[in-house]
Amino acid sequence: MSEIWIVIQREFLERVRTKSFVLGTILLPLFVAGVVILPAMLRPSGGERTLVVVDEAPAGVADRMIEVLSAPRASADETTFTVERVAGPVEGVREQLNARVLAEEIDGYVWLPADVVERGSVVYRARDVGSIGVNREVQRAATDAVRAVRLRESGIAPAQIAALVQPVELETARITRRGEEGAGEMATLGFSYIVGFLIYMMIILYGQNVMRSVLEEKTNRIVEVIISSMKASHLVAGKLLGVCAVAVLQVAIWMLFMVGVVTQSNLLERRLGVPVDALRAVSIEPLVGLALIGFFLLGFLLFGALFAAVGAAVSSEQEAQQMVAVVLVPLFVPLLFMLPVLTDPMGTTATTLGMIPFTAPMVMPMRMGATAIPTAQILGSLALLALTVLLVTWMVGKVYRVGILSTGKRPSLRELGRWLRTA
Repeated sequence: MSEIWIVIQREFLERVRTKSFVLGTILLPLFVAGVVILPAMLRPSGGERTLVVVDEAPAGVADRMIEVLSAPRASADETTFTVERVAGPVEGVREQLNARVLAEEIDGYVWLPADVVERGSVVYRARDVGSIGVNREVQRAATDAVRAVRLRESGIAPAQIAALVQPVELETARITRRGEEGAGEMATLGFSYIVGFLIYMMIILYGQNVMRSVLEEKTNRIVEVIISSMKASHLVAGKLLGVCAVAVLQVAIWMLFMVGVVTQSNLLERRLGVPVDALRAVSIEPLVGLALIGFFLLGFLLFGALFAAVGAAVSSEQEAQQMVAVVLVPLFVPLLFMLPVLTDPMGTTATTLGMIPFTAPMVMPMRMGATAIPTAQILGSLALLALTVLLVTWMVGKVYRVGILSTGKRPSLRELGRWLRTA
């Protein structure tokens, strides 16, 4: 065990002291913060617009439209309007209004024709008609005004119509061991999806790190000295655990950053308008939380061992990249079946992929976020994954022992089988 601990320390310290680790650990949270906060900071305020309403419409249309446009806005980001009213016809005031627009006295004008109720069409002229928000507000106000007149003429009260067309709300709740949880199910699903993606990303990044480390030691013949003083299986285990500790440290720092964001959520909402309700709504059961950690660690060790085997079996970076494709295939399978897993997490496809050790680390977090998975399935998947890690590590140790000292052409599958039998 002392030999393994020495290797763990060496692999851990060698990586955490690098600039790439420090920059990666710091830059990712900063990038995420920038993606969330910068749009909120740079989001332009709605501002104020001055419009003129040219009224040729039936009684009540212009009054209602001006009332809607002039109403106070709920948010400072929304556009506010100052509205003037001018009697038609538009031909008598068109040139004057165009001149005021060009002189920037007003931003534009809206013409309500006499047949607006029948035709349902108004004319908007402005210096800038590319503002989607302003166009939408003008259209909404005109629609509201025309609809009110139509309802009045039909003898139906607007409140009655609103009550008749009111949509039905769907109230959802997950049934868990703690009872019904109605809030945060989408946030929890999103969090579990992020965990699955994080496992995928860390396996690729640090798995290839392990492979390159093994290949470098093999190329520089350093490993010949190391193998003479310790078992190959101990060297493999130490490398995997050391790199895994680095990955865990990096993820832990990112999680602490997320906790800090949640604790300052009120400040972010008040000062920057950042939507952080989803973060506060995340609800993870203790068993699910421990299972997510287990899938992360075991998944990393499983694929890390495979990457180490690739590094030991090849003699160059080019050969390694060719063999890595075989290791990456199980990682891409969950991406192909993501839709059926999320839409039917208890279906045959999702359940089967969740029990296969090579796909479980990515599939099970998504399933646990989408629905309440039976405890037996979670424990069974973890047990199969743990047994597979032990088996693969044992096999990789044999490949490592022979392959790390071999040079020349890349071994065939038959040669790899002979290594397993003779090592």
